[in-house]
Amino acid sequence: MKALGTIYRYWLTLLFVAVAAQIAAAAYGGFYAAEKLGDQKGSDEHKLISEKVFDHGFGFHTGFGYLIFLGAVVLLLLAFAARLGKRRVLFALAVPVAVAVQIVLAWASESAHGIGILHGLNALVIFGLTGYMSGQAWRSARGVAQPAPAPIAAKP
Repeated sequence: MKALGTIYRYWLTLLFVAVAAQIAAAAYGGFYAAEKLGDQKGSDEHKLISEKVFDHGFGFHTGFGYLIFLGAVVLLLLAFAARLGKRRVLFALAVPVAVAVQIVLAWASESAHGIGILHGLNALVIFGLTGYMSGQAWRSARGVAQPAPAPIAAKP
């Protein structure tokens, strides 16, 4: 079980880095599209880019998102196999759920563009969740004691 815990920890770290790369890929796509618009002559109202150009900028972001979902499912399976305990398994369950929500938000934002705001915010949730979990996993592996919750003082 210890080996599976080690694999889980490294996989989680890799997933965290992948999420950071995914956010960076979204930024690339946005700036790529802006550059293609900026390269055109004429007034802003007449500048257009094709879907092909747009997809070129966001193609990696789109495809990599599905790979991150598969990686999140593998993370959950590793958490079960490593018998990490209920709390850590529930956190591992939260990752593929959040990524699945992310995919649905991306699809929905194609029709209702305002939903794209939630897609961006959920990306930060996934980033924070995987970062927190990765930090916890590495601290646990090093044997660093987790701070105990503050006791609740009884009122007289």
